[in-house]
Amino acid sequence: MRLFLSAILAATAINAQAAPAAPAASDAQARLVAADANKDGKWDKAEWRAAGRRDMGFAFCDVDKDSVVDAAELKSCAEKARAMGMTAQ
Repeated sequence: MRLFLSAILAATAINAQAAPAAPAASDAQARLVAADANKDGKWDKAEWRAAGRRDMGFAFCDVDKDSVVDAAELKSCAEKARAMGMTAQ
């Protein structure tokens, strides 16, 4: 779960609209960024799985249930996880 949250937090920072993309800080982050095959800043379930992520994480983060997770949903997901007492290390 910590790896999942680390990827969420890192991907949120990389995909921020105002900042240019930064080099990957971890393997999990790099896999998530690399899995965005069409580089649209969103992950469909296939891209999410390609990053080594589990379906339950996708369901947790896809708040609007539109079958993609975007940067705003990643940020929301990370905040929700923190509120639940899950912390990334």
